[in-house]
Amino acid sequence: MTKIEDIPFMNVALPRVNNGVQFPIPDLMSEIATMQNIEEAFDYVVGHLECAEQRDNIRPKKAAYCKRLYKLLKSGQFRITEADFRELVVKDGFKVRVVQCPKVFHRVGCHAIMVPFEKYTYPTLITNTAASIKGRGMHWLHQIVEEDILADPENMKMYYQCDIFHYYDSINQGLMMAQTRQYTSDPVLLTMMYNFITLLKQGLSKGLRSSQCLANLHLSDIDHKMCQQVKYHQIEDPDNGIGTGVVVCGIGERRINGKKIRYHYYRYCDDIVICAASAKELWLLRDYLVSLLDELGLSIKPTEAVRPMLCGLDYLGYNTFLTESTEDDGEITYDTYSRIRKRSKQKFCRRIAKVQSRKRRQKLIGSFFGMAAHADCRHLLKKIITPNEFRKLKHKRKMEDIGNFDLPPVNLNGKKNFRGAKKYPRDFDRQGVIIVDYEYLPPKREVEKYEALVKAAEMRGERTDRIPLPKEKYLVQIIHNKQLCKMWTGDKEFGTRLEQMEEIGQMPFFAAIEMNYDSQYPVPRLVSAKKYGFVQPSDEELAALEKDLGVKLLKPKQ
Repeated sequence: MTKIEDIPFMNVALPRVNNGVQFPIPDLMSEIATMQNIEEAFDYVVGHLECAEQRDNIRPKKAAYCKRLYKLLKSGQFRITEADFRELVVKDGFKVRVVQCPKVFHRVGCHAIMVPFEKYTYPTLITNTAASIKGRGMHWLHQIVEEDILADPENMKMYYQCDIFHYYDSINQGLMMAQTRQYTSDPVLLTMMYNFITLLKQGLSKGLRSSQCLANLHLSDIDHKMCQQVKYHQIEDPDNGIGTGVVVCGIGERRINGKKIRYHYYRYCDDIVICAASAKELWLLRDYLVSLLDELGLSIKPTEAVRPMLCGLDYLGYNTFLTESTEDDGEITYDTYSRIRKRSKQKFCRRIAKVQSRKRRQKLIGSFFGMAAHADCRHLLKKIITPNEFRKLKHKRKMEDIGNFDLPPVNLNGKKNFRGAKKYPRDFDRQGVIIVDYEYLPPKREVEKYEALVKAAEMRGERTDRIPLPKEKYLVQIIHNKQLCKMWTGDKEFGTRLEQMEEIGQMPFFAAIEMNYDSQYPVPRLVSAKKYGFVQPSDEELAALEKDLGVKLLKPKQ
């Protein structure tokens, strides 16, 4: 049997967290065995039960549950046995899993134990791991990958992807218990943690709250070891503004020479991705990874592969692509785009076709909408669901930059009372603005001129139907520098862009106005605000603008 002492990379001191906690922690039960922690665990577990009837039946038992759990945790006698859970067979496509489902009482107890334990252990994980960590989910890591590809495309042209074979079932329980002792030396807590680890005859339980954390910690040493070998790039440091402009997310960022960096190594549970500039480099890293996993008794599925990023990275439910384009001056520019995985779209379409319950249908649509919002597939839902259902989804959107949309080329082909100071388009040249609303109507001056001509023709006894109607223009309401403004423009391309954004339900939106001075008269154009370095406002900033200016910028959530 493999022992932790026989594995060299697991015998080094664990990384210290930012608050200076030293492992192993001698006492954690003082934080676990408190009524406040237990009550919060009860509220969380019961609040996440799917069945409303079950929630209503258990909530009156809160006092009895918490009192009993307090005694068991305080004495260290809390245990989960085979009689305390039932096994469920879960099918996910071609995958079939056997999942252990504990009783609510034991779920609460396990949650109460793991919350303080995770508070100290999760900061030791690398930044680019995301499974079962609060605030660091699938969409978060997907965003990180996209940001890194744009930040350092030359070193992320190729990727290696692998999945560990039967990860939970293959975890060595003896090694897992030894790893737990590296994090805490509390004898009472260790006894209960050993119970969680050895609940099954082999591996970790799928479905137990503790298994998520322990599975992450089991690979943590390998993650740190791999990060010493892979390439990295500098990221923006909020403290001093150094870097490439990539937003820092999460905890556990590493520093080299005082500067924050991000490694080209990503892990979501047992799904690992490594990026590099060449295939040769990736295969060498792969061999090193295999050797580290082998020491833990783990192996990689035969589906492993090295592919170019141009062919797409199938990861976290999305296909992420790197694109190359050559400018007129010969400079190569890079960009990324993401699509929802094909089988995810097929699965959603099959499920939505079978569902007859309107409530269930809305839940499925909302879930899929959450995935589509993180990919470049804004029109996908419009094709799949009914127009009425699509309109109901619009309240969920956040304000987007016009540069985030693939608008078609411009084809030239009711009155509102707008408040705000009158401005000229050139006043907003190369400035970031919020386009609040617009209307297409003739200016007051043109109407008065037309009415005067009509009146004069009538006095002369002439026909009035030959008098040209007043020319209509676009009146646009704008927020600029936290001030409400309005401007007129007769440019058809500018107006068509406004109509396009309104048609896809993205009014109001964030953009920049760019003046074109090549023609006889200056012509305004709508472009992405990112082109001139403007950052779209946060929800808090928009809420403040709504309050100060009295305009609606975001539709309320329903």
